[in-house]
Amino acid sequence: MNGTSLIPDLDGDGPRYQQLTRALSAAIRDGRLQPGTRVPASRALAREHGLSRNIVLLAHDRPGGGLFRGAAAGRHVRLARPRPAHRRRSPRIRIDDSPAPLRAAGARLVRLSEGAQAVTRRQVRPRIDFMYGLCAPDARMLPHLTRAWARALAQSGNFLYGQAAGDDRLRAELARRLHAARGIARGPESLIVTSGAQQALDLCARLLLAPGDAVVVEDPGYEAARAAFAASGATVVPVTVDREGLDPDRLPRGRHRVRLVYVTPSHQFPTGAILSAARRQALLSWAHRHGAHVVEDDYDGDLRFGGAPIKALAASDAHHAVIYCGTFAKALFPSLRLGYLSLPQHLASSGASVKWLLDRGTSTLLQHVVADLMASGEYDRHLRRMHRRYAARRAVLVRTLHERLGTDVIVSGDTAGLHLVAWLPTLPASAADELESACLARGVAVYSIARHALRPLRRAGIMLGYGLLDEDAIEEGVRVLAAAVKRIRTRTG
Repeated sequence: MNGTSLIPDLDGDGPRYQQLTRALSAAIRDGRLQPGTRVPASRALAREHGLSRNIVLLAHDRPGGGLFRGAAAGRHVRLARPRPAHRRRSPRIRIDDSPAPLRAAGARLVRLSEGAQAVTRRQVRPRIDFMYGLCAPDARMLPHLTRAWARALAQSGNFLYGQAAGDDRLRAELARRLHAARGIARGPESLIVTSGAQQALDLCARLLLAPGDAVVVEDPGYEAARAAFAASGATVVPVTVDREGLDPDRLPRGRHRVRLVYVTPSHQFPTGAILSAARRQALLSWAHRHGAHVVEDDYDGDLRFGGAPIKALAASDAHHAVIYCGTFAKALFPSLRLGYLSLPQHLASSGASVKWLLDRGTSTLLQHVVADLMASGEYDRHLRRMHRRYAARRAVLVRTLHERLGTDVIVSGDTAGLHLVAWLPTLPASAADELESACLARGVAVYSIARHALRPLRRAGIMLGYGLLDEDAIEEGVRVLAAAVKRIRTRTG
């Protein structure tokens, strides 16, 4: 291709060297001539456009243009970068290429999240881990999950966006189950399926709390719930729990505008206390008088050992103040990331709208799988197997604690769920951290209950989860724990 064809025709306006200068400048601006490339020699340009070579050289050297360099260097010249219009040195601008800092609200969210995660974060992977709230998948359930998943994939409707509130069939199954097992007489339209219980708590905070509002939480209590509420800008007000759970007589009066009370009444986290019937009624009455809502987190309600199922707080809610929160993390496994809310009628539609804004709805495929397991009866058969498995592990743990520690231990919170608390009356509360470290040095992870408390506890207590451990590991882990307790007791005694 002839290089001179890259230069447009002259425009006929003014002296011809100025016309050629403008034509060359236009070729640079529109990219036909790039800095550093060769352009036609002056003789070729003169011949192409019917100009004298002197006019072409004048266009090259046009003062202020600075378009070309090396006009006399041979057949071609090199394109030069334009020179500044004046030679005055521009002030040096310091460029900071580091990422822009987070806004105050974003930094606060990070601090809350990091603080909540730090409670259970371990740098060392222990040989025996008494981590609470976790369970291993049941091998007998896995084939049923595989088949249910295949059936979900075979239905084309499951590949579209679903309803923000959740799959109709799963919500119908949940409503039936909650009525039969927990006494909650609300229809499927009251239910919202969430991506785990954490999103359910976040949804409650977004729906009901504003900066400056107060929310009551149990102390010790669930730190991830505290973080979700604090993230909304609300003031977190801790209320101490005892052997009967949260005491309504200790709820704030007058000083705080409480909009929400968060409780775990059927198996208080982390102590395992059960909220008494009298306190349940007192809490509901208090919420009605103060215009507050109650979030009832029934995080392990499907795993109760012995005795009749405890009626949910929401089942006695005559004033439509209780939001019931449940999860499949304990009954199936945490990575499923499915939870749900049962809302009073006046909040159901608003809750669905907020859920849509969060993520357009939880996975339709996963919801279909769980609904299939429930409808087929496999979910209930799985729960019965899990009851037997965890009841056996719990029995081994309780027996071994008493055998190894005798009167040095008081066991509580062992009536449900996947963990219990071993209170250690012969150790000062300050010894819990040392006990954790001593056990971890021998490959056993135990967890101080003080990790979940906002205020100092009066006695040392250790949380022991048994969802991930077989019976042999439980016995060995307790042996290490008991030896560490006796060493510390002897030294501090």
